[in-house]
Formats: sequence, structure tokens, C-alpha cells
Amino acid sequence: MQPEPGATHLYSCDYRWWKHHIGDVSQEFEGTCWTQDKQWNDTGCTPAAQWGIKQLVSEGKPGLSKKPGIIHQGRNSGYQALNLAGHLLNWDGRVILIGYDMQSRNGQRHWFGAHPSGLEVASNYGDFIQAFETIKPSEYGLEILNATRQTALQAFPVVDLDELCAALS
Repeated sequence: MQPEPGATHLYSCDYRWWKHHIGDVSQEFEGTCWTQDKQWNDTGCTPAAQWGIKQLVSEGKPGLSKKPGIIHQGRNSGYQALNLAGHLLNWDGRVILIGYDMQSRNGQRHWFGAHPSGLEVASNYGDFIQAFETIKPSEYGLEILNATRQTALQAFPVVDLDELCAALS
């Protein structure tokens, strides 16, 4: 598990993912780690705070939550991470999505391949996409661009990653 270069925040909603990766994350990542509360509190799992992970309250509502410390679920961690990004940007800025395929490709459900054994969960991309479509960026003061190279998510403008990087440099 290697976070992206320059990343300052790492989000996963899944207790099992954190349990599997916490050793590597602790050694390799110097930024802030985040999760949501549902699996942790509902299953009586080890508190996220013991591993240095900040925990957000999650709600199953459409759109994004602007309430401090609260995120909406959208049934996937990418949605939740987008809500966290809004909080971190104080609802004023640009969010660039990378790795939001929302489709299986070449038998793979994720851009990085399969999760390790025991961590795979069902991915209902149709439901995920519907959840993203409830987000209206202008209502939140955000510009959201999808720079994923091959994506089924059309809720936000799709841009070419290489062209975007060239324009930003």
C-alpha cells in the first residue's frame, strides 16, 4: 500500500481495510488518516483513534454534508472522500477525481486490481453513480473535475488528466 506522492490525507471507510493496511500506513504515510463511524461503532471494532485515524460521522443522505465532522455515505468511499475534501477546502475550491472508474474493466473491479483476500466487497456501480448525481457542485462552492482516464461517472465534467496537469504546471 503506497499513498500517492504528496498526499496529505488518506481516507477509507472500511474497518477491514484499515486493519489490513494500518501497519504499512503507519510506516509510510505522514499525513492525516480518516474514516467514517458506521462499521467501527456498529461492530464494536477497535476504535479508530487507537490507530491515529480521525473518525467522521456518516449519514445516508443525498448530496454532501456541510456540517462539520459529518459526511454523507453515497454507498462508497470515493463519495465519502469527496465530502471530506469539501470540508478540507472549506467549501471553496477545485476537487480533481482520479481513479473513479465506476465500472469493471478487463475483469477488474478497481483500477488497482483486486483487494487482498477478505477485503473485497460488492461494487454496485449503478448505485454509486446515482449517488454522485445528487451532488451539485455549485451548491457547495466546489468545482469538481473527473480526470479518471476511463470512467463511467459522468456527473462532473470529464477532463484529460495529461492536459489538466500541463495546464496546472
